[in-house]
Amino acid sequence: MTQCSTCGFTLAAGTRYCPNCGTAVSAASTEPLSSPHRSTTKRVGMVLFPLVLIVGAVIFIHYLNPSVHSVIKQQPVVTTPVEYGVEPVVMAPIEFREEGGDLVFSLDDLKRYRLVRFEYRGGQTPRSVMAYLAPTGQLVTAISYSEHCGSTEFTIKENKIFCARCPSNWDMMTMEAYACCAKYFPDPIPSRVDGSEVRVPKLFVGRWAGRL
Repeated sequence: MTQCSTCGFTLAAGTRYCPNCGTAVSAASTEPLSSPHRSTTKRVGMVLFPLVLIVGAVIFIHYLNPSVHSVIKQQPVVTTPVEYGVEPVVMAPIEFREEGGDLVFSLDDLKRYRLVRFEYRGGQTPRSVMAYLAPTGQLVTAISYSEHCGSTEFTIKENKIFCARCPSNWDMMTMEAYACCAKYFPDPIPSRVDGSEVRVPKLFVGRWAGRL
């Protein structure tokens, strides 16, 4: 309800002149006042709507461009970018040696085969270790094992890692899954390049306990 600004008489909506004193009434003054509840709801909506849009955009962008795995992100670039086509690249067994706290193998072997593997039996549990050249040219080393299906063998094609035992496959950079063994990808572990050799700390291999 509104009131006459001159005499305070209660005015009906749409009244042009006050029936009590004759004062002209402006159109704005005859509009009902918004309730506090409605105003608060409107303000909350004005704040929440942009936030929902922002969060939705972030989720959508993350879905389109998932983050590179944290370990892979830190790995060194050892060659020019590599593009893997539909022809699968199979694992090549290679020689390695133990030196101090490292497992050491040839960087030239990795560049030649692009996907290599060796078996380390020095810890409490034998572990298969794999290495591959990422599409970015980075060196990636990982535990060559998927606990869900028990596979230690993998191939690469179309910039994805494929399990040799089940339909699972993962993006080579993000480890985003495309089938059943979602979180049981070959687990990346840190390594470094020393001249013409790759060094994988035995600590990371020996203490790896799985994710099941």
